[in-house]
This record gives sequence, C-alpha cells and structure tokens, in this order.
Amino acid sequence: MKTKTYTIKQLAELTGYSRRTIRYYIQQGLLEPPAGRGRGGFYFDSHLHKLNEIRVQQEKGLRLAAIQELAKPDKESYPAPDRDVWIKYTIVPGIEFHIQRNLEEHEGRRILEIIRMIKSLLKGEHND
Repeated sequence: MKTKTYTIKQLAELTGYSRRTIRYYIQQGLLEPPAGRGRGGFYFDSHLHKLNEIRVQQEKGLRLAAIQELAKPDKESYPAPDRDVWIKYTIVPGIEFHIQRNLEEHEGRRILEIIRMIKSLLKGEHND
C-alpha cells in the first residue's frame, strides 16, 4: 500500500491554512518539515492530522505559544524518535550519494564539489 502524500497546495486546501501559515508552523517547530526539498517537498497524513489538531486547539482559544508548550514532550515520557531526512543525489545511473538534510544545508558547497569530483573520476574511467 502506497503512503499518501500531499503537496503544500493540497495541504493548504485540505486544512484551510495558507501556505505561508504552514511554512510558519514548520519554522516554529509546530509541524515537521516536509520530505524532499523546495518545490519537490511533500507532506504526509501526519502533517494533515497535526494541522487539524492545531486548528482544534486554536478553536478552543489556545494561542500558538500554548500549543507549542503542549507539543513539547514530557521529561518523563519516552523521547520522540528523530526523523532523519536524507537528500539523494544521482551521480550516474546506478550510483547514488545520500546525505542527511541538516548536513547538506550546512555543507552544500562542499558536497556539490565532492559530487563533481566523483563524476569527474567516473567520467575518466569511461574514457580509458
């Protein structure tokens, strides 16, 4: 069974929140970032449910600060599992380079240089 995914436009239409608000909630840590990057980013049912949950709490009169406080895990509860997001670069068909998104964001220039070097090395092998 394939996992249902949504674009930010679809998520906005389903929840009534604007794209800008959804991005703001991600920035504030109320919502997990999308999988993928840029226009290719996509969201899951968990994002949809979380946005609906936020809406219910807002309708009860809670402000965002209170909702954020409620979203923090209790110190005595089990910690939430980290969600690793990986970026995939196709070097050549059959060879991929995977890197964690947070590292890619900080070391993007170096990573692109590494990828160029690998492609150059592979290209040299094909010419020999």
